[in-house]
Amino acid sequence: MNTSLAEGCIPPGNAAPAVGECRWLISLDYDGTLRSESGAPISSAFFELMSAWRPYGVRWGINTGRALDYLLQDILPCSPVLPDFICTCERYVYLADSNGKLIPAREHNEECMRINLELRHRLVPPLHAALDRLRSTHPQLRWEPAAADPLSIEAADSETMDDLMPHLLPLVLPGSAIQRAGRYLRFSDARFSKGTALSYVMQAWHIAEEQLFIMGDGHNDLDAFRMFPRAFCAIPATAHPEIRQWMQEQHAGYLSPEPGVLQALQTWFNERVKP
Repeated sequence: MNTSLAEGCIPPGNAAPAVGECRWLISLDYDGTLRSESGAPISSAFFELMSAWRPYGVRWGINTGRALDYLLQDILPCSPVLPDFICTCERYVYLADSNGKLIPAREHNEECMRINLELRHRLVPPLHAALDRLRSTHPQLRWEPAAADPLSIEAADSETMDDLMPHLLPLVLPGSAIQRAGRYLRFSDARFSKGTALSYVMQAWHIAEEQLFIMGDGHNDLDAFRMFPRAFCAIPATAHPEIRQWMQEQHAGYLSPEPGVLQALQTWFNERVKP
């Protein structure tokens, strides 16, 4: 399904009806977390859980590196409802209104877009020259520039991206940062991340750190984990080894023994929401 929706458009479809005010907030990475590595659709058990928890004031959203149209291609055909919020490209924000319609945070998104375009203008020429040199000196590393974004590259697999990282880190200019998710990587403005996007949602719905659940499996989830240390932070069993190590040594968060989100969510609910 091709939605052909640019960032800033209103997504088709609706979130579930709101039940009172938002009192608890769930933020989920998509690929490798809510969506399995096999590409299977989001499980019906997840939607049943979100419906059952609705009366507790629980709302949920997807915080992803995917662009809006790429995300909706996956979730629209197989999801009974949309999330209560969506954060895309680690920066753009969409919030459900009282009718369940996801509305773009226009001022925030327009600022993100303007700053990203400024970064492209400043970074793309030296970045692509450096990438050309890297390709000639390390032809064994299989990667390509992303077709839709001149600040992004796609490696053949996550292990190849591991090998690329020592060569890419020196290319980060002052004021820029790297956002990595598995075999995908994006150069971005350092002022925006999954953490700052989630912060916008929390402020809009008056959510404190202690009312927040965050789960992700990749390097671009670390910004959110670090920004909200009092949140319930979790990773699935399939998380990148470096993320597992960081969670164990730096955060003492929840390491799920299973893939997917259900076990971590149930643990969070029993420990924080139900009491």
